[in-house]
Amino acid sequence: MFGAAHALRCTVDFFGVDRVLFGSDSPYDPEKGPGYIRSTIRNLDEIGLGEDEQSAIFHGNARKVFNATFREVGAL
Repeated sequence: MFGAAHALRCTVDFFGVDRVLFGSDSPYDPEKGPGYIRSTIRNLDEIGLGEDEQSAIFHGNARKVFNATFREVGAL
């Protein structure tokens, strides 16, 4: 959904924050991935989600689905 904040908003509204995961099948941009990932992160900022909602999408929901722990990594 990169580059389409309105589609991302529709997805979150329809499925709910607790059913959306952040993921990527990159590297299909000129930078081999990071450009599309940054674009999607910007889109999540644009649609007005709170910090807790963004955290759920970025990693919290995946932790629940996979019953796993992940180490934190730096920003792209």
